[in-house]
Amino acid sequence: MTSEIDELKHEVEELKAMSVDTNRMVHKMRRSQRWHTLFQIVWWLSVAGITGAAYYYYVQPYVDQALKAYSNTKDLQVQVQDWFAQFGHKTN
Repeated sequence: MTSEIDELKHEVEELKAMSVDTNRMVHKMRRSQRWHTLFQIVWWLSVAGITGAAYYYYVQPYVDQALKAYSNTKDLQVQVQDWFAQFGHKTN
């Protein structure tokens, strides 16, 4: 009977050690998940920031030039229509 009790105590100690190890691993996995989430947020904020800065510094000047060219073309069209209106021609 004593050997059975000693055997059960030994098994309980093994289960306790395994439980402590499992708990440590679960906490480690959760901490790793938190760090991953933090780095993922920082990554996507960086991607959004770099995209916005690239648009502002590299694309925006070309968009402004295109809008100015369109505006100049529209002004030229109005001038041509006014010129034709002076001679009595009507354009659409």
